[in-house]
Amino acid sequence: MKDKLYTVTELTGILKLHSKTVVRFIHEGKIKARKIGRSWMVSETDLKNYVHGELSSPAAVPETVNYSTLEGRITVSAVFEIEEQNSEEASRISNSLMAMLNSRGGTGGKTRFDFFYYPEIQKAKYVVYGNPKTVMEVIRIFEILSEQKEN
Repeated sequence: MKDKLYTVTELTGILKLHSKTVVRFIHEGKIKARKIGRSWMVSETDLKNYVHGELSSPAAVPETVNYSTLEGRITVSAVFEIEEQNSEEASRISNSLMAMLNSRGGTGGKTRFDFFYYPEIQKAKYVVYGNPKTVMEVIRIFEILSEQKEN
């Protein structure tokens, strides 16, 4: 049986939290969620784990940081803005990037990807945050996209 999925709006009512707080908890990893299209979705199991977290699991132990190398300590971000007349092309690019990042199977470390479309100014914004190798791969994808000729 599949878990019921909850939107951020539904979670605000259930948890009695502001939607920005719910999204912040998702970004911080306090609430496990996945992005489907442009919406964050939380499974019923993950919601129960969050709600009963203090009772059902020991306190989270912070990750140990290896200070002998820079590799494990460095995080970079990149912001890409593209002028788009409609959200369909912007969403297509977003979905392709999400698929690429999800297909890495956890090899990208702590990677975060956000997508925004602003219809009033016809602009899409893509934000990638993670280790240098992952962010460079996304930069390379945008480089390839920018080299393609329009039909």
